[in-house]
Amino acid sequence: MAAHTAPVPGSLRIAVAQYEPLVGEPGHNLSQAVAWAERAADQGAELVVLPELASSGYVFSERAEADRLAEDPDHGATVTALVDACRRRRIHVVAGLAERADGCLHNSAVVLGPAGRLATYRKLHLFYDERSWFRPGDRVVVVDLPKARIGVAICYDLWFPELPRALALRGAEVIAVPTNWVSSFRRRLHDEHGYCQGDVMAMAAAAANGVAMACADRVGTERGVSFLGASIIIGPDGWPVAGPASPDRPELLIADIDLAGVEQARRRTPRNHLLEDRRPDVYGPEPASPA
Repeated sequence: MAAHTAPVPGSLRIAVAQYEPLVGEPGHNLSQAVAWAERAADQGAELVVLPELASSGYVFSERAEADRLAEDPDHGATVTALVDACRRRRIHVVAGLAERADGCLHNSAVVLGPAGRLATYRKLHLFYDERSWFRPGDRVVVVDLPKARIGVAICYDLWFPELPRALALRGAEVIAVPTNWVSSFRRRLHDEHGYCQGDVMAMAAAAANGVAMACADRVGTERGVSFLGASIIIGPDGWPVAGPASPDRPELLIADIDLAGVEQARRRTPRNHLLEDRRPDVYGPEPASPA
């Protein structure tokens, strides 16, 4: 086991694992998920975030393939193996899962720890062909871990600012974001500093809500679809503390998030607070003009 320093008191050590799951190879994906979680634990991580659909790969050829690769959220091989790793290494993991439940398929993220599965978040906003395979979720998820309250979002969810705001209002201090940012439908993939647009959306969400963000993207090309990498960990002030990762190589990002910094970031000035200053009374749609 590699030597590592202990997390800073009052902080949460987060790891984001960027690697390449393979569609149609669940055994490979399971072993990779466990290996990256173990590697993060070797570096003292307390919370490990893995990519979207880490259990199955992303680009399905048909619904039957998605169904074949989907797993039960409690008894499936991926969850079982990762919970075992959590128990052995005393860590928590958020991992993307193709979930089969109640006769439906969901693009989900499971929150796992030594006590087992703590929660399942089902992606609210389905992107492109995900609409052919999955049913969208219908609720937000926040979970109390030993040190921090975390929320969960997945990939395209970040393009809807209501979700990070809802998680912050429910007390989330950190938002874990398994993601598969793709090159499709984009005119520009990365800027000159290596940031992709997903990074920018995550930074904006962090700054607007005073939450830390941990975004785990994947790399590689799957059935003609290329992924953007650029995984990132962002502090509650909206600035990156680790990353962006490479656009095309596996990487493990590690950062200590100062949890006291969450309230400090929300208290923008002695007279301003990001959540308390909201004006929901005037945010609704423009009322219809009188006849």
